[in-house]
Amino acid sequence: MNPPPASPQVPRNLAASPAAAPAVSPAEGGIPKRRVLGMLALRPALSFALLLALAGFFASRGAADPVGDSAAWWLWLITATNAATLFLLVRLGGKEGLRLRDFYSASKASWRGDLGWTLVAFAGIAVTAQLPGDLLAKALWGTPSVPNNLLFRPLPLFAVYPLFLLMPATQALAELPLYWGYVAPRLRAGGMARWKVIALVGATLSFQHLCFSFRLDWRYDLWLALKFLPFALWTGFVLERRPTAMPYLMGAHFAADAGLPVLAFLVSRGMIL
Repeated sequence: MNPPPASPQVPRNLAASPAAAPAVSPAEGGIPKRRVLGMLALRPALSFALLLALAGFFASRGAADPVGDSAAWWLWLITATNAATLFLLVRLGGKEGLRLRDFYSASKASWRGDLGWTLVAFAGIAVTAQLPGDLLAKALWGTPSVPNNLLFRPLPLFAVYPLFLLMPATQALAELPLYWGYVAPRLRAGGMARWKVIALVGATLSFQHLCFSFRLDWRYDLWLALKFLPFALWTGFVLERRPTAMPYLMGAHFAADAGLPVLAFLVSRGMIL
């Protein structure tokens, strides 16, 4: 009796370099295409499902605005989604012969060049991370303060304290590695053009923010869905060109997101943004 076929192994350079061609591409059956697309849809789909489930709980308790009350917990929805992301990266990476750290693309040998690309990335991030969202908010409301006050609503303080570590740490470890360390290289290996990969993955990365904190307010939802699109596309361009810059951008991601629980804490203490 012939032994069962071994599960397909994907070279580690598939995770470390989006430009590298794997021995077996998703299109050839080595990595099911539905798996790659499922991982692409994971974060928006799961976070939105959690938001609706929480809204259902608040509705059952007679809340006047169950969706809005659910959206107030968006930092916890992100944290839960990050945990699921990390679990699946470990599980699916194991099926491909990869470890979680392989999706982080760290390289001691290329650190000098990586720092150069990181500086280029930071220059673009300085322009794309905050300014587009502020401009869009001014176009929709006349001031950027309106959506920020919708985004942050008071929570019980005991629910905020764990977020100081959990949210930024899991976000840094999960988000960019999923989109640009797992999904993008496999879409490229399946034959998708580079610019299409950046556009598709970048648009999904931006759109997920709508699913994290959805409300029954079209202007707010449009702002959430589009505010990070330039940042997502820029990040994708940089990591497509220099995958080994990933750890440095993960560190920047941690630093940027570390301020979000602080804002949640201040709002929960009565501050108005």
